[in-house]
Amino acid sequence: MKGLLPIAVALLLFGTAPCALAQSKVYTWTDARGNVHITDTEPPSQGKLTDVIEPPAGGSAPPAPARTRRDALQERKTKAAEEAALRAREAEQAAQEAVQRADEQSRYAAEYRKRYSNTPERRENYKYKIRAEEEKAEALRLEALKAVERARAASEEARTALAPAPEKAPQ
Repeated sequence: MKGLLPIAVALLLFGTAPCALAQSKVYTWTDARGNVHITDTEPPSQGKLTDVIEPPAGGSAPPAPARTRRDALQERKTKAAEEAALRAREAEQAAQEAVQRADEQSRYAAEYRKRYSNTPERRENYKYKIRAEEEKAEALRLEALKAVERARAASEEARTALAPAPEKAPQ
């Protein structure tokens, strides 16, 4: 029993020494010759201190778990889904604005036709302007249809990105 006591004391002293060193500051410094030193003691006065790493307050924290490939893949999928949803919202907003412009132009063209085609003489004088306004309305209507189709496609893309991937069946 007497022989085990010194061994136990030695184990306790040497077993806790690395922990004590891990709790001390680590200094990075450069000497006059340009050599970089990393030590746990303060640099001499002629050394240029580069960095000091202090131990975490309250003891050593457990190291952060390394990200797995699955986590990284999931993060990328989530980000892609968020971006797809944003594109879908923007496309929807653009489609609504295009439809609104087309409606306004259609109302304006109808009003213009009504105002300037009430007599054969006025209809003849303003026929080109009336036709131009109706063509603008038709062009905006086609643009609105394209914008709605883009919004539909973006919405479907976002829905697909948000849907969980189907599990592969074991073979």
